[in-house]
Amino acid sequence: MLSDRVKSEFPTLVNKPELVYLDSAASTQTHTRVLDKMNEYYEHRRCNVNRGDFEISQQVSQDIEDARQSIADLIHAESDQIMFLQGATEGLNIIADWYKDSPVVIITEAEHTANILPWMAQGRTTQNGRLVVLPITEKGTINISEAVKVLEKYPYAVLSIHSHSNVTGIGTNYKKLCNAAHDFGIRVIIDGCQTLGTHEFDIHTVDHAVFSGHKMYGPTGIGFMYSRLPMDNMRAIRLGGGAVRHYDFEGNVDFYDGPTKHEVGTPNIAGILGLGVAAEWLKYIGYEKIESHFKELDFAMSDTDIFNIKGLNFVYPSYRQNGRYVYTFTCDGFHPSDVSALVGLDNIALRVGKLCAHPIVNKLSGGKGVIRVSPGIYNTKEDLHKLSDSLCKVIKKIT
Repeated sequence: MLSDRVKSEFPTLVNKPELVYLDSAASTQTHTRVLDKMNEYYEHRRCNVNRGDFEISQQVSQDIEDARQSIADLIHAESDQIMFLQGATEGLNIIADWYKDSPVVIITEAEHTANILPWMAQGRTTQNGRLVVLPITEKGTINISEAVKVLEKYPYAVLSIHSHSNVTGIGTNYKKLCNAAHDFGIRVIIDGCQTLGTHEFDIHTVDHAVFSGHKMYGPTGIGFMYSRLPMDNMRAIRLGGGAVRHYDFEGNVDFYDGPTKHEVGTPNIAGILGLGVAAEWLKYIGYEKIESHFKELDFAMSDTDIFNIKGLNFVYPSYRQNGRYVYTFTCDGFHPSDVSALVGLDNIALRVGKLCAHPIVNKLSGGKGVIRVSPGIYNTKEDLHKLSDSLCKVIKKIT
């Protein structure tokens, strides 16, 4: 498996060999090359960027543009289509502001909080008809034909959906939805956070997409936006130094071209450099190998006893995909936090609660919350067997 080769490249897992880390949908581990790049900046070239005439400032300024190109290469985009952000949440808030005058926004009931609250903050609700919510089927997917009927009903609206669910790992078939949306003049926004670390992302049908570095083996506090639409034409939401060539008190403002118009203040330099390395590493490994790894883990999960443990109810158990990478379950008769805490005593890291997706998790769990298992590129078959054994032990202990 790929994990046999790469697990030693993640320092936390090397320094804590007893840890079974199965919380990658929240944050992946950070690759050692990423940390090396960030440390190299802090230890040898610490400075600010842009408009510095001294050598290391010019070098680091170029490194940032090289990182932008590496990210663009990963998703088959152009470098001037990539804007650096604090993370995907910031990107979704910016995009929501860009489209605040849209009469209708269409989302799914399984969106992350960051793709719901920015729209609701504009006064959109299902009651006033300015927010339309596509339901998730009993198989955990979107009914494409029914969704297309909704899109047809709201031409020139905005469609803002995830590519893969952080709750279930199930994809939305976003490419089909995007193509259909464009037939009706609908702008398409994709929350791609749960995709890049596990699956190749197809930007060619998307207007905007957002991603977070800490979910693709990179640093925290950094992410990026892809925009098919020229960023020169998009309204600057954040204003400050670094974004303008000239301004005066008469109201004249001359913004820089491209993404620089939107990247104000001193950037997260180390984060950007680390993110660029993470993108290069993912491209080096290749998505064919990455997806094959998750497929092997999926088969390994089925070889454990985990799906037969009495009292654990896995959501959408009939859904199978090549390399499903998130497994979520509810618990009969006991609180999921108790189960997760006891499993944690065996040095197994899981995620518990409503997963920043309250509507769908409330629907699935009756409001109690769920437990999520989300392997990464570094997990082994043995990790999944340890999880199964621990859950068997815990359930026997508390029942």
